[in-house]
Amino acid sequence: MLLMRHSDEAARVGRGSTMGVVSEVAAGATAHMKTTKIHPALEPFPNCPALDGCHCVTNSLAKIFHHAGHPLSEEMLLGLGAGMGFIYWQMKMGAGTYIFVGGRENGKNFYKDLGARTGVVIREICTSSAAKAEAALLQELARKEPVMLGGDMGFLPWFHFPVEYHFGGHAFVVCGYDGNRTCLASDMDPRMAGLKKGFYAPVTLEQLTKARSSPYKPFPPKNLRMEFDFAGFRTPGSKEIAASIAQTVDAHLHPPIKNFGVAGLRHTASQLLRWPAIFKDKDLRMNLFNLYVFIEIGGTGGGCFRPMYARFLEEAARIARKPALASAAEIFHQSGGKFTQIALLFKDAAKMKGIEEKVRSASQLFGEIAGLEEKACQLLKQGI
Repeated sequence: MLLMRHSDEAARVGRGSTMGVVSEVAAGATAHMKTTKIHPALEPFPNCPALDGCHCVTNSLAKIFHHAGHPLSEEMLLGLGAGMGFIYWQMKMGAGTYIFVGGRENGKNFYKDLGARTGVVIREICTSSAAKAEAALLQELARKEPVMLGGDMGFLPWFHFPVEYHFGGHAFVVCGYDGNRTCLASDMDPRMAGLKKGFYAPVTLEQLTKARSSPYKPFPPKNLRMEFDFAGFRTPGSKEIAASIAQTVDAHLHPPIKNFGVAGLRHTASQLLRWPAIFKDKDLRMNLFNLYVFIEIGGTGGGCFRPMYARFLEEAARIARKPALASAAEIFHQSGGKFTQIALLFKDAAKMKGIEEKVRSASQLFGEIAGLEEKACQLLKQGI
């Protein structure tokens, strides 16, 4: 029961990160956008810019908040939802064993906590009926309202992945409609690390249905559509910021099992040293390459969400007028830099030499990150 519960938790934490890059084909491939000229009738709804961003969930939220007239930065949205953390998870998928390393936390209650700290009612609406899902979407679009959806990247026409690739935890926004069978979506370029370029792309209702109702695990999107009620919006202040930081710190310092938080970082440092002995060469190289993806280019903003969280703390320090938050931000910037060092060690994992030496270097860096983040959390605990 314990394994089942935390296996579910691993899936929830993994949503919105590119956890789907776990097949041999996907690990060796780089996604690219199909450039399609937008039909003149497909203009975005008013006040729906294709914002550049870091992470599909927070970027989509930023677009919705912007359209509602209450713009918040991606960093503030991530921080208020207590969305930064760490997980190390080993999974059996098919005939292979795959390791997932992620920098998100609070996957189960992220929207609830974000809503509570902004006064926005946020609902996750899922249905097994593709027809109902399309009808609800068209009602929103008829009012010229942008809609945040979940979908399988493998079926979205502006991405080009190998046919075997599926990741249903992706979030994007539909922000235009021609009144017939074609919509306009807003997303980000998956090829880029750090700040990703925002863009618009046409998508038919048939293509949306296929992506939204994808059955592929571990993240079938279940026709996810987000609903927002901004009637009670309030600008987050010191109280909301302090609550979100306290929640993040507690989860990071006192995780339920050793795979999460600071303990998870130390567990990763230890487990990583075992990889060359427990994996065949091909599987070892794939899992090492996935470290690069999960940490650096898989919608984390680079550095496993740490630079994003550091910028949240910098923004929070100005609002709350608490210098300790800025000091902790400096430490998370350092942590993010070390995460990027780990990722770049394995960018060329498919053909690199000296694997064991690089694995030892990565293990040491994970240990150093654990020490840094423990220090940062203690500083935040005393400073909020």
